[in-house]
Amino acid sequence: MEILKYQKINNKEYKVYVNNDVYNLYTDIIIKYELLRKKKISANEIATILKENSKLKAYYECLKSLNTKLRTKKELINILKKKSYSEEEILYAINKLAKEGYLNNKLYIEAYIHDSLTLNTVGAKKILTDLEKLGFEAKEINKELDNVDNQIYLNKIENYISKKLKANKKSANEFKQKITYDLINKGFNKTDIDTCLAKFNIVDNEQEISKLINKLYTKYISKYDLFTTKLKIKTYLYQKGYNNINLDNYIN
Repeated sequence: MEILKYQKINNKEYKVYVNNDVYNLYTDIIIKYELLRKKKISANEIATILKENSKLKAYYECLKSLNTKLRTKKELINILKKKSYSEEEILYAINKLAKEGYLNNKLYIEAYIHDSLTLNTVGAKKILTDLEKLGFEAKEINKELDNVDNQIYLNKIENYISKKLKANKKSANEFKQKITYDLINKGFNKTDIDTCLAKFNIVDNEQEISKLINKLYTKYISKYDLFTTKLKIKTYLYQKGYNNINLDNYIN
């Protein structure tokens, strides 16, 4: 088969016209197989070249993704799988990237931790879990997490409590339980949460108690006698974390 002409597509690709067929080949491939010196090429040579070109295409697909943001090995493999690259092409691309230093676990983990602590209210446990899902080992994650000053976590916890406390309408006990539950889910340490909560004067809001009792009294008194109404109100208040409430003072 005869190579008729080359047409440049961009800095790394050419269209290569061979008889009645046209192939998009990377410059790397053209140079490697010295195609510019050839006038003739066999079907076997074309098959070999196209196979390697496809592997190189997977590699460049990864580089394109890496230009957008840092990616993990697992993320890149998933990207290539979604684009229907073969296992051989994926393996070639990942190995080439690793050899060239693009898959730097330490750099990725450092950047991920920095962004998480800068942009979100999250603790070390949540960061660890999220990075493990991305394919990193706990040992290499914890090595970088150990470099984080614990005061950063304490500041985040205190800011979260302060923000929530301003809009709080719950009992002191229920508020503390809810805050603790939320912050643990965000990956913070229980001891740190307790330490921060102790710094705040979290007490029951008399105005909110009064409004709640008035609402409950209006709801129940039309259906029950006074004794049953009080019992139901006391039960509800207890469930909501209000203890030692002198109900008669509010009802009277």
